Amino acid sequence: MVSRHKHDPVYVISVAAQLADMHPQTLRQYDRMGLVVPARQAGGQRRYSAEDVRRLRRIQSLSRDGVSLEGIRRIVELEEEVQELRDTVSDLVDQIAVMRSHVSFSRTFTAGSSGVTTNIHGLTEPNHQHHDDAARAYREERRRQRFDRDRVEQAVMFALEQSTPRYALNRPRYALPR
Repeated sequence: MVSRHKHDPVYVISVAAQLADMHPQTLRQYDRMGLVVPARQAGGQRRYSAEDVRRLRRIQSLSRDGVSLEGIRRIVELEEEVQELRDTVSDLVDQIAVMRSHVSFSRTFTAGSSGVTTNIHGLTEPNHQHHDDAARAYREERRRQRFDRDRVEQAVMFALEQSTPRYALNRPRYALPR
């Protein structure tokens, strides 16, 4: 059995008009206006999908409520935009969920010339107490890293000062150190 998608063009104009309880000439008019534009076959015949029929029924409902054709066009356009935005929001929510599931561990984002790294620790739960604890632990770890970096820099500077040659090549050999 072949499964069909709601956007697959399957109905000829007479069947679509019957399903939407409209006259075929009305469907042609809506096509010219751009309200419902069906797919075309190679010979130019209109083929309506299940989604086109649903949209025709929506247009008919709005028309019966007294909305003008221009108003219907705008309403249908806005409803499509709202649906696209909902789909986008749904996709973004899914992406956020995936990203959150991947940041349940520490990640290194930068490494400085001194070898000191910047780590971001992801949260495993959206719990606020856990978030506060994690933030506190993160700040403490950063403080320790700064303290360690300062001590390493001091040790390196001390080692460099101690390892400078007492006599450089461009000074007299018997120059006394200052």
